Amino acid sequence: MGLWDRLLLFLFSLGVAALAITGILIGCDLFIDPKKASEAILLLDRDVTLNISVVGVSVFVLLISLYFISWGIFRRSANAGVDQLTEIGNIRISLETIENIAVKAARRVKGVRDLSARIRHNIKTSSVDIGLKIIVDGETPIQQVSEQLQRTVKDQVETIAGVAVDQVPVYVAKTIQANRAKIRVE
Repeated sequence: MGLWDRLLLFLFSLGVAALAITGILIGCDLFIDPKKASEAILLLDRDVTLNISVVGVSVFVLLISLYFISWGIFRRSANAGVDQLTEIGNIRISLETIENIAVKAARRVKGVRDLSARIRHNIKTSSVDIGLKIIVDGETPIQQVSEQLQRTVKDQVETIAGVAVDQVPVYVAKTIQANRAKIRVE
């Protein structure tokens, strides 16, 4: 979620929270003088069940608004990385860096034509899962390409970044046949 999205969510939640607080105050007869109010608000004065309903819904909406306000302010950035503590200090490697290492390693595997990678960070174990979506050449056995790809990517990421890799699931999207020149017989 980008900065503008978070800002809009924050402003919207503030507006909804203000409306919810107004509903609570109206429902408790603390906000508007009934003599100056419209017929709809006078109805609230006469019906206790309606007052309780308005207060209940308003409290519910207020709680949801407060949740979104706190989520917009305190949510960690999606660009967080993998933290590693060394004896000299902390090292943070971005998930984008790990993705780049994985893609570079995967491109070296024979039989892989095109690929994309997605990194999932396990905060508890400070490890990653690297999901790969590949297009293969159709000449090399898919099982062989996939297993070599998993080993190569896991080894490279663990060696270069020093980050533990739990899983490397591979999704083979399609195969592409090599362009062969047509032989014309006359």
